Amino acid sequence: MKKIALAMSGILVAFVGIFVVATTSVKAIELSDEQEEAIVTHCDTIKENLKNLQHRDSRARVYLGRHYEIILNKFITPLNVRMVENNLIDDDLINSQTIFSKTRTNFIIDYIEYQKVLENLVSMDCKNEPAKFYGKLEEARLKRSVVSKDVVKLRTLAGEQIELVNALEETL
Repeated sequence: MKKIALAMSGILVAFVGIFVVATTSVKAIELSDEQEEAIVTHCDTIKENLKNLQHRDSRARVYLGRHYEIILNKFITPLNVRMVENNLIDDDLINSQTIFSKTRTNFIIDYIEYQKVLENLVSMDCKNEPAKFYGKLEEARLKRSVVSKDVVKLRTLAGEQIELVNALEETL
C-alpha cells in the first residue's frame, strides 16, 4: 500500500503545477481608446501568444487527464474493490473515490468549455472588434481559472486518498 501512496504522491507532485493559475473575474469594462489601440496594434502578437497557450494547455490537459485516470483506475478503484471483496468496507475510501471521480469528470467538462471559448477567441478579429475580443479574453480567463480550481481540488483529493490509505495500513 505504501507503493500506491508513493506512486500517487509522485504523480501529483510532478504534474499538478501545470494548470495552477491566478483567478480572474469577468467584469464588463469599457475600454479606453488607448486600450483599444493597444489591442489593435498588438493583435497578431496577442493571437500568437494565445495559440501558444492553447497548445500548452492542451498538452497539459492530456497529461493531467491521463494521470487522473491512472490514479482513479489503477489505484483508487482497485483498492476499493479489494476492500469490498475482503469485507473491509471503508466509507471514507468509497466517498473519496466518488468525489475524485466526479471532480475528474468536472475537470474534463470544464476544460472542454474553456477550450471552446479559447478557440472562439483565437478565431476572432481583434483588429476590428477589440472590445468584443477583450470581453471574450476575460471569459477565457474565467474558464481557465475554473479548470485550475479543478486541478487544485484533484490534487487535494489525491492527497487525502494517500492519507486514508496510510491510515488503513496502520489499522491492518
